[in-house]
Amino acid sequence: MSEIVNIRQNLVQVAYRLFRWHVDYYLSGRGFPVIATFQITNRCNLRCLMCNIPNNPEKRVLPLETFTRIVEDLSGMGCCYVSLSGGEIFTVRNAFEYLAIAKKNIPSVNVVTNGILVDKEVAEEIGRTEVDSVSISLDGMKTTHDYIRGDGTFDRVVDAIETIKTFCPGIKIVVNTVITPWNMDDIYELTDFVESLGVLQKFQPLNEHPVFEGQRIPYRVPDLKAVDRKKIDDLIRFLIHKKNVVNSRYFLKAIPRYFRADNKKGLFKRRCILPRFYCEFREDGRMYPCIGGMGWKGGFGIEDGVMNTFYSDEYRTTVRRLETCRLCQRSLSVCYVEPRVVFPLPNFFRYTLISQLRKS
Repeated sequence: MSEIVNIRQNLVQVAYRLFRWHVDYYLSGRGFPVIATFQITNRCNLRCLMCNIPNNPEKRVLPLETFTRIVEDLSGMGCCYVSLSGGEIFTVRNAFEYLAIAKKNIPSVNVVTNGILVDKEVAEEIGRTEVDSVSISLDGMKTTHDYIRGDGTFDRVVDAIETIKTFCPGIKIVVNTVITPWNMDDIYELTDFVESLGVLQKFQPLNEHPVFEGQRIPYRVPDLKAVDRKKIDDLIRFLIHKKNVVNSRYFLKAIPRYFRADNKKGLFKRRCILPRFYCEFREDGRMYPCIGGMGWKGGFGIEDGVMNTFYSDEYRTTVRRLETCRLCQRSLSVCYVEPRVVFPLPNFFRYTLISQLRKS
């Protein structure tokens, strides 16, 4: 009964904060962060083929004190949802303190992991933090996943999913899958397999990370246009009808165009207001209205608090510049595109509700 009460309280709290955002934005043109993401560390225990983050020579962890100040500020402003990732967050010794502090302040909290370090003890600690969801990476069946992420990783990820289900039964699990030329033939079987596990699944097409200053290890991604057109079209038609796939239909339908490099004009006709309700924090403690749009460079200090930074002239100037950026639409980043599909309310009606009503 207490869990049901907590869920209802969260829904009421979230609904009130979203209502406040709409009033603040449409009356004053300001808004505030409803969604925030954190890259707690750039340290990782894997070197996946599609990822360049572990190749950053400057290894950092966002200090817990800094993180605490940020989430307290975000909560005071009206933030509803935060997602914590890395690198690999569970390489951080006191990772569970970050999760607990986030959940104490924010109604909905997600944690992203590759699953390799998730055993019974870790799962129990995750459960004690009372976070709402865990996103865990799985990019193919055994041979393919192990090729992309490392020998033995498939079995450990599946074990992690089952362990979380056993010891954290109230936590939602979402499998994250990156669509690449390496795994496209596997995805049909993988999606059915994930469905058989009784968990949800989310897809992200392969996109390119920046090369970091001082990086010595080369980083290359394959030519996306080399992907067979019919193959990707057939795959998306399959995914659209899978009930456990949580991507919006609008996002899924954009993926073939992305692989053909034919969505450069963008997916949205109107200017981007994502930075009016979204922000990001890297392990260096700096705040970004959109890391992708800023090329992973710059960012803003938060010495005077998140609110003062968000409403500063410099930050707001950057937000206005990003209104016509379109970079996230060309790179099709799920972190940037999906929030725009469902928020604010005019976008929800335009891109989610109407898209669901149309035939595929």
